[in-house]
Amino acid sequence: MTRALRMAAAAAVILPGLGGAQSPLTARGAGSFETYSFRPGAAGETVIIKSVSEFTVPLGGDVKIGRRGNVAVSTGFASVRLVSNDQQQLPDQTISGLLDTELRVSWDLVPGKLIAVANGVLPTGTRTVDPQQLAVLGAISSDLIGYAVPSLGSGGNVGGGLIGAVPLGRFSAGFGATYKRSLWYQPVSDRPSQLLPGAELRFRGGLEGNLARRTFLRAALMVAQTTPDRLGGSTLNGIGTRLIGYVSVNQALGKVSVTAYGFDVYRGSPQLEATAAGAAILPKGNLFGAGARADYPLGVRTTVSPRVEFRGSAAAGDTTGTGILQRLGSSVRFGVDARQQVRPGMAAVLQAGGAIGTVQQANASIPFGGFRVGLSFEFTP
Repeated sequence: MTRALRMAAAAAVILPGLGGAQSPLTARGAGSFETYSFRPGAAGETVIIKSVSEFTVPLGGDVKIGRRGNVAVSTGFASVRLVSNDQQQLPDQTISGLLDTELRVSWDLVPGKLIAVANGVLPTGTRTVDPQQLAVLGAISSDLIGYAVPSLGSGGNVGGGLIGAVPLGRFSAGFGATYKRSLWYQPVSDRPSQLLPGAELRFRGGLEGNLARRTFLRAALMVAQTTPDRLGGSTLNGIGTRLIGYVSVNQALGKVSVTAYGFDVYRGSPQLEATAAGAAILPKGNLFGAGARADYPLGVRTTVSPRVEFRGSAAAGDTTGTGILQRLGSSVRFGVDARQQVRPGMAAVLQAGGAIGTVQQANASIPFGGFRVGLSFEFTP
């Protein structure tokens, strides 16, 4: 759901600057390290996972093709290490390798108003793992913790759609419709059955504009429908239908720019989802959160941005889809970013932060905590 949340927020961004001027080339690179540990609960309850650490090096770039075309590519490297509390039941695990490579081509059908997009994911990442390594994949996919890279690989996919924007008084409205078709792959080494994730159809809408002279509103809504997954000759419950909303308000206060936001991801269909405490059957669920960020300039080239975010997760307690949602856990993320304009066309961002929270496991509340540090660069020659 994390990736879907990013896409929902992006829907509100596809507005007046849709076909604005771009540099012919932009390159991006980053490196980050994060580690989170699980501690005993109030009554001494523990999970089998002691800690999970992730080191990532994402890389990407955009190339402008003529006046109307744009090609974007992204890939990277990731290494994840899991330390276990029970070496006999679950030995320590490490997975390292390339990430999937994503390619996106966009073309201005109507400059500034309508764009056609085509995208594909090449399965260059880790798409087949040993059974014991499923615990690693389950841990980094947790929405409550929010790892930088929540998935190490897949069988790839292809898709495309239309994205547009129109003026609406003093506001601008954005819209989009996209389709994605995943490809077959073998997720677990000792299980020969091939997995075909369901096809996904997404509809997005967004609105942004000035509420007042120094107050800016941005909102987005996304509806995603996914067909059931297929494993060998069997049909499985997939992600199903999701409804995702996002809203933010930016307020300028002198030199400081403050942004407050909230989001909600509601899933109304059954799903088998990996969590930090293991796999869980979630017939319906809800992820919600709220946060704030302040951007404070220190001189002409440096900006410091403290941030904080709360997340909560809930799911029904049965598999029929009719039960009352029950708490799965919560987290608070906090940190600060420092952006430095190194020279014209080149910027660096230093990130430091942490997270604390709890996850539910067998009716017990298990606390966790950890930190993340990272450095990213963007270069436009």
